[in-house]
Amino acid sequence: MITQNQQKPQKPKIAIVDDEKNVRLPLRKFLEAQDFEVTEFSDGKEALDDLTENKNPPDVYILDIMMPVMDGIMFLQKYKALYPEVPAIFLTSRDEEFDKILGLELGADDYLTKPFSMKELLARVKVLLRRYKSFSKEYERSPEDDKNLLRTKNLILNTKSCVAKVENSGSENEITLTVTEFRLLENFMKNPEEVFTRDQLIEIAYPEDIYLNDRAIDCHIKRLRKKIGSERIETVYGLGYKFLR
Repeated sequence: MITQNQQKPQKPKIAIVDDEKNVRLPLRKFLEAQDFEVTEFSDGKEALDDLTENKNPPDVYILDIMMPVMDGIMFLQKYKALYPEVPAIFLTSRDEEFDKILGLELGADDYLTKPFSMKELLARVKVLLRRYKSFSKEYERSPEDDKNLLRTKNLILNTKSCVAKVENSGSENEITLTVTEFRLLENFMKNPEEVFTRDQLIEIAYPEDIYLNDRAIDCHIKRLRKKIGSERIETVYGLGYKFLR
């Protein structure tokens, strides 16, 4: 029983923006069963109208790319101008590789290719929630717990909160990582100087997504280099990439 001095924990809010009802409905049922509060919209304009009217963004957007009226990429640009901190995961068809790369360059946090695993989607949503908000002890950070920290040179990665920091002149600057960038960086920091092929990195970043190609990983590496320093990840021509200590 909840007393007057206690408040029921707020449920994380997820918004699904997809024109296919047969995609939205099972997603909604699954996420609600995981104790999320879910809203759904049939296109980007409907989601944008709700956002501008109510000024109450969700904690994570799950977006389709190809939609009538306003597609996912256009909606991403418009809502990021209002709420840049709110993350988005794209759901894409496997023949939309160009749109996937464009979405990542415009600020999407990640994407999954249809058909996708609900388990994998849930894992990515939880990582984004840990990074942006704390709703319960499950999502709280433990910065004092050193066993969750990976360190190399001036870079620190908290594997529980999925937050990275760069040390510079005695100060620490926090950098925001997408789910995929976090997975790649964690693997690199655990295995410095080891060369990983693009296929290996795809398996690390998207363990249950089999419809990816090299361009996607190259895009993630490019973004990660900008955040941690281009000199930290070396291209091994003809093979792949390695992380330098």
